[in-house]
Amino acid sequence: MSTPAFPTADADALTRFKVFGTLSRQAGARLTRASGLGDGLAAAIWNRDGHEVIAYESPGHHTVSLYLRGGEKSFRVGGPGFGGAGKFCVLPSEHYSCWNMNDRVHFLHLYIAPERLASEAVLRLDRDPRTIELRDRTYIDAPELARACGVLLHHDWSAPADRLAASSAAEQVLHHLLPHTARANAPLRGGLAPAVRRRVRDHIEAHLDAPLTLPDLAREAALSTYHFARMFTVSFGTSPHAWVHQRRIARARALLGQPGGPDLAGVAQAAGFGNASHLSRAFRHSVGVTPGQYRRHATGA
Repeated sequence: MSTPAFPTADADALTRFKVFGTLSRQAGARLTRASGLGDGLAAAIWNRDGHEVIAYESPGHHTVSLYLRGGEKSFRVGGPGFGGAGKFCVLPSEHYSCWNMNDRVHFLHLYIAPERLASEAVLRLDRDPRTIELRDRTYIDAPELARACGVLLHHDWSAPADRLAASSAAEQVLHHLLPHTARANAPLRGGLAPAVRRRVRDHIEAHLDAPLTLPDLAREAALSTYHFARMFTVSFGTSPHAWVHQRRIARARALLGQPGGPDLAGVAQAAGFGNASHLSRAFRHSVGVTPGQYRRHATGA
């Protein structure tokens, strides 16, 4: 496989995704470009020569695939129809699929960590993530996904401003996946009651500028710290620490996007990072660019 160079941070972001690793070991797969696009999101563009069979089994992450060129003779074993430019496949984290690639295919993959879809369920649907599941769909037409992927493809993922635009496009794809979810049938065991989940979520949002400790959050739920941490992770799809960090980054992004907003020290304080140096390290690790670069892009400066 011919592998283009990309930063170590991107390599770390990509190797967590099993489908990316499976393709990288295929003799006929050639990686054109790839990048991490923020916490739990990554994208890659691949070329594959024909006459290969490849299988994915419970990769542990979601994958959205868009055929860019070719694929008219390729098919999913046991699935409907054939590929072709403009066709999408939506593959849930625990799916199994086997693909017979009979011609040259140029395609985009967007990899999504389960916790990212879980956070969308909590924030946008006010749902326990366990109550939804992403539907397995093969060779669908999805105009809203096509528009977001078009923006994603348009940008150079290595340049800071373009990476931000690509990251926003990837998040739009994530948002458009919510209508492609179905109600999960598995009975819920454990986790926080819906009213408690909302109360804890709202408490975190209201106190992002203050120290938020596990005992504080556990008291809000009237639980011991041990049981609260376990039940929070079940109901939010991620740990309390990771959720608070995610929401602090989101608060920082919102403040940095305000024309005439606070300086970096003010943003750091309002988002609970303590100081501008801490904010800069955490922001760059999560978003891929510095707070200053993000501000210039978001405000059009």
